[in-house]
Amino acid sequence: MNTLGQLKLELLHRGIAFAQNVRSHDLVAPGIFPDGDGQSIVLSLAEDFFVRARVNPDKSVAVLIHADPNKVTLEAESGPLEVGVIPAPQFLKDPQASRNPASACLQLDGYCLNVNLNLEDDTRQLNLSLKDTVSLIRAAFQEGVSDLVQINMDHCTEKDRGFSRLAPLVQNIKKNFRTFVALRGFPPDDLGVIDSFYAAGVDLISFPLEQYDANGSLQPATSAKQGMKGLEYAADVFGPGTVSTELVLDCQHPQPLLEKITALSKQGIVPLIKIPERGLHLKDDLQEIRRVADHLQKTAQKEKLNLKWLYPAGGWISPLDASFYLQKPKTARLAQRPVYQSTLGKTASEGFAALRRKLRIKNVSDSYESAGL
Repeated sequence: MNTLGQLKLELLHRGIAFAQNVRSHDLVAPGIFPDGDGQSIVLSLAEDFFVRARVNPDKSVAVLIHADPNKVTLEAESGPLEVGVIPAPQFLKDPQASRNPASACLQLDGYCLNVNLNLEDDTRQLNLSLKDTVSLIRAAFQEGVSDLVQINMDHCTEKDRGFSRLAPLVQNIKKNFRTFVALRGFPPDDLGVIDSFYAAGVDLISFPLEQYDANGSLQPATSAKQGMKGLEYAADVFGPGTVSTELVLDCQHPQPLLEKITALSKQGIVPLIKIPERGLHLKDDLQEIRRVADHLQKTAQKEKLNLKWLYPAGGWISPLDASFYLQKPKTARLAQRPVYQSTLGKTASEGFAALRRKLRIKNVSDSYESAGL
């Protein structure tokens, strides 16, 4: 294990298994939570560098986790590595929550509470009601486990990609909670809708350009032309560093990815490199992963990308955490401290975002109703 990034990818690929008597240990048991058909555990490999690893019953494949009265360690190739176990939120572990289908639509990723939504085919309404969604978010904030809410909207055939149905939810989140709101979705046919959603209170936006298919191969998330038009338009509406996209790591053909990273960064769009849920085959891909992380880091520095809006995430490699894939564990750090950890920085950023939104709305006449001004 040369870097913590390498270890993270190994954990995603191999999963973790418990040494004898570890599963019930006081430092470990609070972190185990239901995840699909199995269980997972979130580990802090370093400050602000997380991984959500599945529990793998096959100890011959998985990375072994040990515990003594004072610490938890992983059995890494270079020797034992002390890690932290992030306790699972109690509101999701509650027996009532496990029986509530709504809880399956939430996922915690570092500081970010992900709310996964889609339009149901028969009713053309959101799969979660406004009341249920706000109630679940309130439970997360009362427990203090989140600083940011991200709405992940599945692709739909609606011309506005479901934005009009999301606007009341965004407004309610802003009304009830002191938080930033991110939207991960797809560009609407009429790009002017992006103005209206900015007016409703969305702070950050992501339009993925690429994704993995069921076999783990690269496929477009949307047409390249429409995706780029949406990203370019959003970059003109939203503040610096608040517009991002997702690209897929193809280790057999890395050069096109490097070129996309450069082109997007030049336009102020933050590229995020999606990691497959089951990680990567490191023996074959490690060199190319480091090459991509190095290019991410250097390009962000060259183009002076604003990284403060990024958060330490389990699902991608970003310019924020590229150092963890390049440097040794003792020297690796986030490129910038996120606003979500700092009360002072968060307050200042909230004030600036609110002022910028009001100034922008003054120039967009059809945004007044959505903004409630």
